[in-house]
Amino acid sequence: MLLSVVIPCYNEEDNVELFYDTIVHVFGNLMKDTELIFVNDGSRDETFRRLENIYKNSPYQIKVISFSRNFGKEAALLAGLQNSEGDLVSIIDADLQQRPEYILEMMSILNEHPEYDSVAAYQEERKEGRILSFFKNCFYKIINKMTEMEMVRSASDFRLLKRKVVDAICSMPEKCRFSKGIFSWVGFNTFYMPYQVEERANGVSKWSFWKLFVYAIDGIVAFSTVPLTVVSLAGILLCVLSGLFMVIIVVKTLIWGDPVAGFPTLASLVLFTSGIQLLCTGVIGHYLAKNYIETKDRPVYIVKDFLKK
Repeated sequence: MLLSVVIPCYNEEDNVELFYDTIVHVFGNLMKDTELIFVNDGSRDETFRRLENIYKNSPYQIKVISFSRNFGKEAALLAGLQNSEGDLVSIIDADLQQRPEYILEMMSILNEHPEYDSVAAYQEERKEGRILSFFKNCFYKIINKMTEMEMVRSASDFRLLKRKVVDAICSMPEKCRFSKGIFSWVGFNTFYMPYQVEERANGVSKWSFWKLFVYAIDGIVAFSTVPLTVVSLAGILLCVLSGLFMVIIVVKTLIWGDPVAGFPTLASLVLFTSGIQLLCTGVIGHYLAKNYIETKDRPVYIVKDFLKK
């Protein structure tokens, strides 16, 4: 049984060789039945040169896919899965926060429990600030309520998949990809395994709060139309409130001779309704933008170099 290990890399010049040495040491004889697929996502440092060095000197099955520019981790995951040949496919980061030992544990779980089609790792204790943890919890609560599928909190892209799961994922032609949602959408029986995340071997995380926020918005838009329903309901509610407010003003003026409220009230109402309109326009625009990207039908990524043994 061949095992494929997909390793997305972006500016990981100080980690790729260390990762290779570590996984070779951990896997031992299993390396004879393992292919390593490094996906260089348009790194601006020496990542590709060092991957090329690994490819030239390694006696094992190595693939190096190098993009023409940075297309993002979603594209790197797709490229790795599409070019994998193993009966089992694992996804793991190159920074060694996810230890290769867990892949062996995942394989044992699938061997002992044939009813499962994949194993997904999740963090029981996240090593991050309270504010970031709060927003992540909010995201999972929101997306689980907005969609028919269920995304497990803190479940990462660190997984082991059977070939039929990989084929199902690769069969989805969409350009705007959100892997966490895709993993859940395709179904299959998944075992969720807790794991302890380690400190990065070298370098810093490429994910800022803003990038995570945009990623979360993309995920909600990709798998739910509930925001459009909310926008429609907000429009109906504002129309009803506006009509009631107008009736109240007319009645007060005719019966009590009460003059119409002055500038502060008018300005507040205009600003409030304008803000709601802009929010609604933004939500609709986000869906239109995704549709625009999909209809252009551009490739998810472009390969510049492909090294394969």
